[in-house]
Amino acid sequence: MPRSTAFSANSNLIITVIGCLLITWLATPASAWQQQQPSASQPNQIKVMAVVNGQQISRDQLVRETVNRFGESVTESLVNKYLITEECQKQGILVSEADVDNELEKRAKKFGMSSERYMELICTERNLKPSKLRNEVIWTELALRRLAAALTQVSDEEIQRQLESEFGPKVQVRAIAVNDAAKAEQILAAARNNPEQFSRLAIEHSVDPNSASVGGLLPPLRRNMGEPELEKVAFALDVGQLSNVLQIQNQYLILKCERQYPATELGEQDQILVQQRISNEIRESKLGDAAEQLFRSMQENSQIVNVINNPQLRQQMPGVATTVNGYKVTMKQIENECLVRFGRDVLQSEINRTLILQQLQKMGEAVVTEDLQQEIARAASDYGFFLPDGSPDVAKWTSLVTQNDSSKAEIYVQDEVWPTVAMKKIVAKSVQVTDEDMQKGFEANYGPRVEALAVVLKDQRTAQKVWEMAKGNQTEKYFGELAHQYSIEPASRAHYGEVPPIQMHGGRKILEDEAFRLKPGEISGLIPVGNTWIVIWCKGRTTPVVQDFDVVRDELYRDIMEKKLRIAMGDEFQRLQSVSQIDNFLVGSSQPGARAVEASRRAAPKNR
Repeated sequence: MPRSTAFSANSNLIITVIGCLLITWLATPASAWQQQQPSASQPNQIKVMAVVNGQQISRDQLVRETVNRFGESVTESLVNKYLITEECQKQGILVSEADVDNELEKRAKKFGMSSERYMELICTERNLKPSKLRNEVIWTELALRRLAAALTQVSDEEIQRQLESEFGPKVQVRAIAVNDAAKAEQILAAARNNPEQFSRLAIEHSVDPNSASVGGLLPPLRRNMGEPELEKVAFALDVGQLSNVLQIQNQYLILKCERQYPATELGEQDQILVQQRISNEIRESKLGDAAEQLFRSMQENSQIVNVINNPQLRQQMPGVATTVNGYKVTMKQIENECLVRFGRDVLQSEINRTLILQQLQKMGEAVVTEDLQQEIARAASDYGFFLPDGSPDVAKWTSLVTQNDSSKAEIYVQDEVWPTVAMKKIVAKSVQVTDEDMQKGFEANYGPRVEALAVVLKDQRTAQKVWEMAKGNQTEKYFGELAHQYSIEPASRAHYGEVPPIQMHGGRKILEDEAFRLKPGEISGLIPVGNTWIVIWCKGRTTPVVQDFDVVRDELYRDIMEKKLRIAMGDEFQRLQSVSQIDNFLVGSSQPGARAVEASRRAAPKNR
């Protein structure tokens, strides 16, 4: 049986409840464990699935491609569905129509809509019939919940820990993380000599890019949320106090306490309601592990035989893919299910591939093995996978994108690498990197940046109000408080206005022009960005680490070329789609090609 190549999917047969629910979105009805019969809504009777500029994509081709990619996951879902149904029968668990109705109504209420409207939206999004949604998705989830109920008990201690996490005290710290203990001690000494420079030290030395960009500031820490030792040290600090060097796994951290938040007081009635909510949430979070235990127990007590990968069994049971406790899952079932679940997406991929291949042939170009190898090496290099000698670590990169499953490598090349290489060949002659591109790229990547606090507002009136308050007290501390109170952007709000330094040529020209106009301590005017308004307070500018253009010329050229190629590839592919005649019989769509449109235009009567 070809293995699944859905790179984000879990390939283990024992999957968590969430995975099981996802893969049973489009599974066979619980009551129908015989081979499905073709219907008008299924693609089983269509022999030609699409025609692209006169070139056919057959049903057999689409079946082959969908099974190659998703055959294993579909087989797993059918097996799991059978196991769930069988276990429910053993334990006498029944899920009634009323149970399904109640669950649908409860879900619909969360979105403020009727059950009918909710079902319509879900069925449209997932390409489901209402009966599939009721009998598969909802039925399966309710069945699993009842089967796993005994494994999802919640203790008083768990509830108390979550209460403390949500409503207990919080502390906000800045952190500097380095990989060397001696360097950490040196930074700590410098920070103790001048605590006001802690933010600057974090920007210059911290190896955590997310916090380093905002001077080491972390979101407020809660108890029972992460690393116990980090929480212990952070909550023991007074405002402005520095910690000693703290080792967390392979990193060495220095903390500085910025703010402390008191616990939230809850009334007696509120506490009862909150405890009920927390208990339900903890139970929900345990459901995945409980389902995994359940599946493991089911499988340990079941006989599952992979027929398709056993030549002898294949001869004895032709057309059978696997058996579970004697029940036969046939290849025809798998093929039909693959088409129903994934046919549309895979067919679109085949249409796209055909368009690209036709254009390559028209240009007299071809993709060879060396091209594919070079593209894989480029990807490995761009994502930082290198061997000790500095060359790209292709093996490690390939292992990552295929999730350590070598059988997925061929599909990775076919679905990801080949289209990229082919489109690059198509647009290569039209893309050039100019001197202006190089200069802007250098300024954007290596030039000075503006360090600033920012408040993001939803409308001009509120922005005007905040701007006037900021102008009345132009201190960094007050501006940070305004950001914490008014900013609608979560990061700037949580970090008291601190945002990553603003670069040149980053795609937000109005914001960049205003930022680079300011001097330290100055406040900007109201800056329109999209549907929001931004006010910034300038802290100063960073000092470029790289000032010699020639040192980074080659790397910069490769980066700019790759970005321009990607843009050109997207534009050219859209053009190919727009001028091609594409008939997709699976979804019932038809698009006339450029010649047909032109012929129709010429044949139309002219106005006199």
